[in-house]
Amino acid sequence: MEERKTGVSPELDELSGGLLAQALDMLADGEEFGVLVAVEDGNEEVETLDFSDDGPEECLDAAREYVRDCRDAVRYTLCYVGAVAGETGAYEEALIFEFGERAYEHFSGYLFFAGRGEGDGFAWTDPAPAGEIEPLL
Repeated sequence: MEERKTGVSPELDELSGGLLAQALDMLADGEEFGVLVAVEDGNEEVETLDFSDDGPEECLDAAREYVRDCRDAVRYTLCYVGAVAGETGAYEEALIFEFGERAYEHFSGYLFFAGRGEGDGFAWTDPAPAGEIEPLL
């Protein structure tokens, strides 16, 4: 198997940043979503979808399968709301995300948030890494 490159390209950083910004705006406005996915092809065309017609695990599985099936995909990112253990060990609401690019290692991360639906009262932390994940591309 071919060795994958390490790091994040500027294009993947832009794609991921854009989807996270969209998700944070939706959370600030109190909008519901399942698993948001953005896939970019070699022509720099981006398709964004919301998998929300099933339970959380089924939506996540469907979103990952969608990415795997996108033959023209060069890079992707996905995000969803979940819970992550905070500094005290208690679970806190978090926006969890995964991202990757063809021929690169794929990673996951999260950021904590508070004040869902409170507009300007909505706050979030800087993203934190959660580790390398199995490549979808």
